[in-house]
Amino acid sequence: IYVYTCGTSSDGRLIRSQGQRRAYNIGTEVFHKSFEGLPAVDRTSLKNAALTYLESFDPQTWYDDPIRTIVEGKEYVEGGKQVETVNAFTEKNGLQLISSQETVDVICEHLQNFKPSKKDYREAVRKIEAELFNDLAGALIGNQALDFKKQDGITEIEEALEAGAIERRLNDQLFEDEQAGKIEIKRNPAFVGCVSNFSNFLDLSKKVLRNIELGVPVCVLSRNNTTQHMFRWTQLLLNLMAKHGVESGMVTYASCDIPQQQQLFSVLKDSPMYFTGSREIAKTLKGFLPNTMSSTGGPNTLLSTKLNEQVAQAIRTSTLIENSGQCTAMRHVVLPEVETEHLDEIFAKTRVVKDSREAIMTDECAGLFDGQDFKISSGYTQHPTQSVEYKVDSNLPVQIEENWRKASVDVTSVDPAKMKSEEFISSLNSWLIENQPISLAVNGDEDFSLSKRLFEETGLVVYTVGSEDNAALTAQARPQDGEIFGEVPPRSDISKFTKFPIIVPSSTASYNSQYSSDYLTKNAETVLPSSFEFVNPLLNTLTARSKGYAKLLVTYLSEACSTNPKPGYGNRTSLYGLQRPPLDGSETVIRASVASSSDSVILTLLPFIVTNARSQIVLSTDGSHDSFIKESGLDKLVEVRVEDEKEFEANVKSNRPYNVVVPFVEEFPLVSHFVAKLLPLGHIKSTQSDHHEFVEYFKNSDKWLKIATE
Repeated sequence: IYVYTCGTSSDGRLIRSQGQRRAYNIGTEVFHKSFEGLPAVDRTSLKNAALTYLESFDPQTWYDDPIRTIVEGKEYVEGGKQVETVNAFTEKNGLQLISSQETVDVICEHLQNFKPSKKDYREAVRKIEAELFNDLAGALIGNQALDFKKQDGITEIEEALEAGAIERRLNDQLFEDEQAGKIEIKRNPAFVGCVSNFSNFLDLSKKVLRNIELGVPVCVLSRNNTTQHMFRWTQLLLNLMAKHGVESGMVTYASCDIPQQQQLFSVLKDSPMYFTGSREIAKTLKGFLPNTMSSTGGPNTLLSTKLNEQVAQAIRTSTLIENSGQCTAMRHVVLPEVETEHLDEIFAKTRVVKDSREAIMTDECAGLFDGQDFKISSGYTQHPTQSVEYKVDSNLPVQIEENWRKASVDVTSVDPAKMKSEEFISSLNSWLIENQPISLAVNGDEDFSLSKRLFEETGLVVYTVGSEDNAALTAQARPQDGEIFGEVPPRSDISKFTKFPIIVPSSTASYNSQYSSDYLTKNAETVLPSSFEFVNPLLNTLTARSKGYAKLLVTYLSEACSTNPKPGYGNRTSLYGLQRPPLDGSETVIRASVASSSDSVILTLLPFIVTNARSQIVLSTDGSHDSFIKESGLDKLVEVRVEDEKEFEANVKSNRPYNVVVPFVEEFPLVSHFVAKLLPLGHIKSTQSDHHEFVEYFKNSDKWLKIATE
């Protein structure tokens, strides 16, 4: 198992040469180089450690050592109420002490008043991280297997070791820029809303360790199910913090019910929340905490023009991955003329395992648990012998539920002759835009023509193209290989769920950071390359800080698009980068009203104006900006529509734009996050290695964002 050596290049830190900068901004050349030289991972040792832990685990432990609130290392067990916790299948597995009101008050007081003694804990935290993901990896995997019933926790630890190395490098860059006076990292306590299926990486590594190492205190929140294993890694973390000299106040565990958590939010409204889960919960959290950064799921879709054994296996694995508790599990499949009997045959070969220990022993990641409770959903058909349900229809699903921890799939059966028709492709693309899956897998498309239409006319983050002998899954993405990953809500509603899209890999603390006023003011005096002279009349209307930010935006886009897309590093062949909105004829509408400042209008338009996305943007105004638009020459660069609110709403309803954006620049966030809120990004990959035909075909797609000339 890889061991980090803090203070040397082997700890994952980027050795910077003069001139390297902004690695934490997605898509730049330095960001791309951050994927190089990742640690080797000994999967066999991880597997053996997990099995050893599971063999010796005593279930009584989680009853004798109940979950409780921990503040500054002190455990709060008095008052409150005791409840039994449940695992992913609602089986009781331990005790939890819900905090008393007095304890909630203690949490509030601590989070409001605690100030870390320093900003840089990287050396100590990385020693802690080395112990967690090496010596204690068996406990991390084992506890998750017991609580969430995870079948393959080894791959997650592998991702934590490899993607974590990249994210440490990005954090190093961020901190160096803060030291140089360019960036201000906000150090409000960060709430961590844990996700059960990937908590060891997404929560422990990405949300907790990456925050506290840069001096951002965190508060880990309990869940109403599968909450045991998060508490256990919090215990391990706090013990190691004491060993390595990190203040215990940096990590709080809040054993609270929902009303108590809402009380915490009400007194810490400026705090960021890092959450991975459903859109419904994300929307609720965003209402309490405007700085909520959410990763939300969607109905991942697989399409195949043919049904053979390779595709059938891909359907089984994608549907049943982690018994449908994985964010990339398939929820929708499009197939040529299938009936229920075809699904019966596909899922008849489903593997059944006794428990997570057997799954780990046999390297199973998509098995059904023997004897698990199963209640069929209304309108679905259950497999004759397996705990799997499906619904076959000739139409695309109108409303599709997640059905978490349930093997459930909606099947769209299509006449093979119509599968590549303009009518069907357009309807599927509209469905994908509206529902925004995380992942789309395409099989049976040898000439890539169908894959290209789906890629270019939608705005997903993950696209996978399968081959004849290696079918694509919805559930395959290795962000540490450049297969950039993100669980992004539908663009038209993105602000309801998250402040910014969360991308993996990225610097977590960067989402709650901003440029310093001094740096922006100084940057306003810099000169852009002559190729951008056409935007100077716009920039000259801006205030000093906005002008400095605008030049950072242009410089970032120029860097990120100089080579776009960029190749991935893994065994699969992948391309990643910034992208244009869907090339389906739809528009992105910037709606400026009397409440919109001219600075915010220009900054929101700028990523479109300086790129090949310019033709896809429309500025809609109520007339209050007429003089500014003409004086700045904005009307010569973008289409401008003057319409009152009633006309605007009618046009949105009839034209159905891809996105409607209200100009926003309340602060000056990192430019890559600002751009990611406006424009798609992500990757497309082939399941084949060194697939040169794939690269040549897709690297020239018009979907990739490019710098425009006047």
